[in-house]
Amino acid sequence: MRSKGPPCAAAWVDELVDAPWIASPSSSTEPLLGVWPGLPGRARVVHSGRDWLTKLHLVAAGAGVTTVPEGLTAVLPPGVAVLRVQGAPPEIRRVLVARLPGTATPAVTAVTEAITTAARL
Repeated sequence: MRSKGPPCAAAWVDELVDAPWIASPSSSTEPLLGVWPGLPGRARVVHSGRDWLTKLHLVAAGAGVTTVPEGLTAVLPPGVAVLRVQGAPPEIRRVLVARLPGTATPAVTAVTEAITTAARL
């Protein structure tokens, strides 16, 4: 995400290395929400916000860039453009489901299948 400027459908990951990022506060063991996960090096976080709409309004004000879940693209503030990131290595995501040992109940099986299906989307 960036504030609108010249039309641009994509940004290369190399262009984002020195960008001013807007992220969610996190501990040292958590990933920064709002920073591209495949960004090489350490992101330069200039602002942090606890919710997506705050971060998006900071983008609209020209304060930096952030990532956005696809489900929020319908509620973007005026002045914000969505860009596809190109040139980044593919993301690898893992989903772990913990349960008690033994035969899984139908409810546990249903929840496990739902989580696995959602993770593939």
